[in-house]
Amino acid sequence: MKGVSPLEIYNEFRDDVQAIFRSRLLTQILIALGSGSKPLSALRDVTGSSSQALIPKIRQLEALNYVESVRSDYALTPIGRLVEPEIERLVTLMGVLQRHRDFWAEHDIEGIPPGSLRELQHLYRAEVVKDVEEDIFAVYATFLTILRKASWIHGVSSIMSPVHADAIKEVVMGGTPVELVVSRELAHRLAAEPYGTMLESLKGYANFRIYVSSSPVRLGMTVTDGFLSLGLYRRGTDTYNTARDLVSTDTAAVTWGEQLFQHYIADSEILRISPK
Repeated sequence: MKGVSPLEIYNEFRDDVQAIFRSRLLTQILIALGSGSKPLSALRDVTGSSSQALIPKIRQLEALNYVESVRSDYALTPIGRLVEPEIERLVTLMGVLQRHRDFWAEHDIEGIPPGSLRELQHLYRAEVVKDVEEDIFAVYATFLTILRKASWIHGVSSIMSPVHADAIKEVVMGGTPVELVVSRELAHRLAAEPYGTMLESLKGYANFRIYVSSSPVRLGMTVTDGFLSLGLYRRGTDTYNTARDLVSTDTAAVTWGEQLFQHYIADSEILRISPK
C-alpha cells in the first residue's frame, strides 16, 4: 500500500499542528510540563504571563487531549507525553542551528551520520573556536588542551598533520589510552613519512590503537572524558576547515561524540603496523 506523505498529513491536520507553534504560551506550557506536573503559579513564573492569559491556553490543550488536571496541578496526558519531546527536540535543534548559524551553513554536515544528525540538539552548549588574526593557533591550542586534560581519547578523522601526530604521540607515551578511527585514504598516508616512523615508535604501547573505517569519513572529531571537538569539511569542497572547530565540555555533547565514535569503530578494522 502506498504510504501517506507528511505533506498530506499536514494538510489534513494543519490546524492542530499550527496551533502549537502559532502560540508562544501553548508551546511554553507543553515544554514546561515536560519536566513534570506543575501548579498554575509555576506556569505563571515560567511563562511570565497572568492566570487570565494562561487558563484559556490550558483549556485549549485540554481540548486537544495534551494536558489534564491532576489534583491541583496540570500535567501532560499520555498523548501529551508523546508530543512534547518532539516539540522540545525541534526547539533545541533550532537553537543549535541559530546559535552558530555560520558554522552549520558553511560546512558539509552530511559528513555526520544520520543517527548523530538526529541528535544534534545535544550540541546546544557548544562554542565555536576559530583561528583569527589575533590568535592564529586557537584551534590547535584548544586541541592540545583537550589532549592534555584527557583521561582517555577517542578520535575519528580523515586528516592528519605532523604537529597533530606529535601531540598524539606525546599523550600516548604519557600513558593516556588513545583510540583513533581513520579513513582508508588517511591510513595509506600514515604508512609514509613522517607518520611511519611515529607509528613504529608506538608499536609497543598497549594504550594506543588505530582503526580503519570501512565507510567514508568526512569530519574530524576528538572526544574525551571531558571534551568534544568537532571539525568539518567546507561545504561543496574536499577541503577540511582546520581553522574552525565546535567545542563543548557539556556532558550531553561528550556522550554524543562518544556515540559518533562508536558508530565508526563498529565497522572498522584495526590497522596493523608492519615492521620495518
